Amino acid sequence: MAVNQLKAKMAGGGKALGTFFELGGMSVMECLGRTGLDFVIIDNEHGPFETESTADYIRAAELGGITPLARVREISRPAVLKLLDVGAKGLIVPCVETVEQVKKLVEYAKYAPVGRRGFSPSRKDAWGFDYPATEEIKENMRICNEQTLLLPQCETVGCLEHIEEITEIEGVDGIFVGPFDLSISMGIPGEFQNPRFLEAVARILNACRNHHKYSVIFTGNLEAVNSYYEQGFDAVAYSMDAAVLVKAFREIADKVTR
Repeated sequence: MAVNQLKAKMAGGGKALGTFFELGGMSVMECLGRTGLDFVIIDNEHGPFETESTADYIRAAELGGITPLARVREISRPAVLKLLDVGAKGLIVPCVETVEQVKKLVEYAKYAPVGRRGFSPSRKDAWGFDYPATEEIKENMRICNEQTLLLPQCETVGCLEHIEEITEIEGVDGIFVGPFDLSISMGIPGEFQNPRFLEAVARILNACRNHHKYSVIFTGNLEAVNSYYEQGFDAVAYSMDAAVLVKAFREIADKVTR
């Protein structure tokens, strides 16, 4: 398994920038690989993708030099296992509510001794040819555990209330903050400057720092990206490919005299 460049950048103190992949299409992913972004999140929750198409987009991302992450559709063994086996370098997991759910996620996503991920040669390790000898299976498992990111998404009050315990769990590599659903869950939808919301974000950041876990957040506001870096976030997922495309062409259309 190749080195996870996103993890390497964050581990070295760098600030990473990515976006959500919603449009689909190999050419779209190829273009994203030419942007200078560090990572892309292939959205199996809200996007129209299945495992087979996700595998193709992961391949295109790798060829384009951008780290492919994937957001799973649900908290289940097949949803987690399949995306890792086709080569996702990390998983964003939505709708987390409890500590027990996160422990199950670790069980699904990490090999022993950390978890209980099922072992099978697959695309992630060249169908076993990266580690052909039986005695190298342990090394394969160790590298996969090390190089794949498990990022539960804090987007519910339940997750927020247990964030210190969740970030303490071995096998959790970091937290992905979903501000829209988190604010909705808190009863303050879209009020990102509300003191309660700001306190929640600070609490998540502190939990990540205290347990040496990565912190990632989504924003649709370009001006907020540097602010989040300054607050201490390791990475920001800015907007989504569809929104950026529409905005860019709207700006072009507005500037052209017709």
